[in-house]
Amino acid sequence: MIIVNLKGGIGNQMFQYAFGRKLALKNDDVLKLETAGLARANDVGDIYRPFSLDAFAIEKNIATPEEVRQIKYPYGIVSKAARWVNFKILKNTHTLFEPEALNWTGDLFLDGYWQSPLYFDDIRETLLQEFQLLTPLSAPVLKYKSQMETVPSVSLHVRRGDYASNPQVHREFGVCEASYYQAAITRVVEVVKNPVFLIFSDDIAWVKEHLALPPSAVFVEDPELSDVEELALMSMCKHNIIANSTFSWWGAWLNQNPDKIVIAPTPWFDSIPYDKNLTSESWILLPKS
Repeated sequence: MIIVNLKGGIGNQMFQYAFGRKLALKNDDVLKLETAGLARANDVGDIYRPFSLDAFAIEKNIATPEEVRQIKYPYGIVSKAARWVNFKILKNTHTLFEPEALNWTGDLFLDGYWQSPLYFDDIRETLLQEFQLLTPLSAPVLKYKSQMETVPSVSLHVRRGDYASNPQVHREFGVCEASYYQAAITRVVEVVKNPVFLIFSDDIAWVKEHLALPPSAVFVEDPELSDVEELALMSMCKHNIIANSTFSWWGAWLNQNPDKIVIAPTPWFDSIPYDKNLTSESWILLPKS
């Protein structure tokens, strides 16, 4: 049995699921999801994020507490001590790509972020199907979708929120500055004729004040849109400009346009280790500040 410990927001949960799904398929094993830890996020200083994968057509098997205990702590207190050292002392969150992890077999409790497409690019078709929305497209989604279908649409995602307001988060992740977005817009305009930018952001006011956008830009700010619907809309655009955010990362990865242009920021983190394997080889990297 393979159990994936879900943590973080929807983008992180998608990375975790994708890696678990890859190992389950490779090992012909059962994949189950540990969701209980999401509710305990505030207890360890993280922001509470709800279980979001149930919006998709995934294999949704929730692990029982007994299954988690058996796989997570096979040797009782020894296993607990080893995990404490791994996370608290070694600070190993499995963010960097670890090729040897693809060879793991047997009962596994996957507790990490697994942020690289190299873990699951070869099961892309499976994930494209499983990350489809379960419910029919809502009226707001259809409205924006109709605006995108006949034009060279480009999603542009600006992530502010705690990246800008929380000193610790800002120190670790950094934030994409206006200069990054202006350079990305210029790059797109050079190669895409008459692009129409769809703006996704948790701070639309900041975008309107700080970015010089073409008059044709569309601000996606319908309050009835859910997060997963916004992500789906990003993936429907022909091209993508993403933030250092797993949310828009997945919008770009799920984009099925074979000629898509994806522009991503570098460095992805400011003080957290990462490597180039976090982004796909074909993506264009521009300085985020």
